[in-house]
Amino acid sequence: MVLLVMFVRPVFALGPHEVLVLVNDRSADSAEIAGEYVKLRNIPEGNVVRLRLPGSNAVPPLEITPDEFTKFIWEPAVRAVKERGIGDQILAWVYSVDFPTTIKFTPQLSILGLTFLRNRYPDMEKTKMGNYVSPLFGGPDGPSGLALSSQTFDMSRKWLGDEMPLPCMMLGYTGERGTTKDVALQTLIKGVVSDGTAPTGTVYFVTSYDVRSTCRAWQYPKAVNELRTLNVAAVITNSFPVGGQKIIGIMCGTALVNPEEGGNVYLPGSMAEHLTSMAGIFGSDGQTKLTAWLKAGATASAGTITEPFAVWTKFPCARFYVHYASGCTMIESYYQSIRCPLQILLIGDPLAQPWASKADVIIEGLEKETITGTCSARAEVQGALKASYRKFEFLLDGKVAGNDKIFQFDSAKLAEGSHVLRAVAYKTGFVRSQVFGEKKIVVKREK
Repeated sequence: MVLLVMFVRPVFALGPHEVLVLVNDRSADSAEIAGEYVKLRNIPEGNVVRLRLPGSNAVPPLEITPDEFTKFIWEPAVRAVKERGIGDQILAWVYSVDFPTTIKFTPQLSILGLTFLRNRYPDMEKTKMGNYVSPLFGGPDGPSGLALSSQTFDMSRKWLGDEMPLPCMMLGYTGERGTTKDVALQTLIKGVVSDGTAPTGTVYFVTSYDVRSTCRAWQYPKAVNELRTLNVAAVITNSFPVGGQKIIGIMCGTALVNPEEGGNVYLPGSMAEHLTSMAGIFGSDGQTKLTAWLKAGATASAGTITEPFAVWTKFPCARFYVHYASGCTMIESYYQSIRCPLQILLIGDPLAQPWASKADVIIEGLEKETITGTCSARAEVQGALKASYRKFEFLLDGKVAGNDKIFQFDSAKLAEGSHVLRAVAYKTGFVRSQVFGEKKIVVKREK
């Protein structure tokens, strides 16, 4: 006997089944936040890896050695992916809270930077000077440089193959000078709420004579023009917005900032940051931390874990918002806009996608209460843009099991109990957003 319950899920660029979630198993907060995020984003349980980090406390030190990263994080996570047979579908890693932020290297790397490089160590001088060029960076390199079209991670992997790096983010930071657990959870909820809302807020590029601002001011005029063609309001101003403005993004350059001044509203899905040296150095009370933006209501922020100097390549560039407004997720927009992402912390909801298109996928078939032998399911997309969804995948219990619109399987080979069948439909184009639907299958053997 097979009982069926169907769930309709939202559209994504990077999909939930393509994300690996890492949990610090010593930390109750890490487990709780990861667990809530898995539910919010419908990430398969098989994509969750629990790690035993070094140290005697639930909260690990901010800095760990390269050997500790390899032993306690990289090797067990890679091993789990291989054993579960999901390596071909994972495109990004997501760290929950209570993880180290910094790798003791010369110069220092962020945990995200070393993960991005797949545990391969970069040229020291290129890292220090910000001259490493990420293969995901979409330009431009300067005022007259070329800017590439936005694209999703699956397209990047198609072009790069074995050279594809491993993009990653953190869901939150709840240690000293971070946010509370509740703020971290609310941040992730805001990311979910933002999906497909096409927000009408404004992107603010705030300028000043501070070198932190002038080093990327050249990026702003072209970004504003591109955003306007995408029907997104954007302004360049020398004053921090005040008066209850609705903010979907803000970039500025200053050591000290109060994101809550002015009584502004940070809309769900907003990304805000303030290019400075110590925004991601939580072991020091100097300068404003990136978490101040999250406390104020932003859905994501960024900051470096070591002195970056005023090198724009180590921070998000203004075209972040162009990629975002083109339909990419938060994490995809970050990595297309950071030329040298080796010393950065990116914190918030990686799957937030305010400019997602809308559609539903329906799984047809399997209507009979009792089925035997070979069964067939068919994916159908509903919505105004249904004709643009032309690639399909089926996942059974979180693992890719078919790559066509029709999926056939032998029910006799399934164990008794609950199973989940997910159909994913991909939109054509460089930004290949995806929509999925599910059916819950409860298998009982005939007596």
